[in-house]
Amino acid sequence: MARAVLVSLGMKPQDPSKDPNQGEGDKLSARHYNSEVHDFVAEGKVEDAAREAAEFVEAEPAEAKRAEQRAKRGPNPTKVSVDELVAKGRSVIDRVRPIVERAVDRVKSRFSK
Repeated sequence: MARAVLVSLGMKPQDPSKDPNQGEGDKLSARHYNSEVHDFVAEGKVEDAAREAAEFVEAEPAEAKRAEQRAKRGPNPTKVSVDELVAKGRSVIDRVRPIVERAVDRVKSRFSK
């Protein structure tokens, strides 16, 4: 019935398997992650990774604490300080300024003749 309505409206029915929007949670990425974890465990890399992590924590406790705090915040921090925004704005302006100055010089040289 829904297909007939879509066709009568001139719309193509969507194949749900080709829809990039997977709704709540990305099933494809979850499948990939689970596969990688399974391979990591199956190859016996867990002991080495745990030993390496323990050595890092003992050698660099302050850095390990900072890394843990960053990991707890997640990939996208929700709060950005004003200082961070100003620093990002300055870095963008510093990168763009030479390009704009060159463009202005070119325009001036063309119209000054």
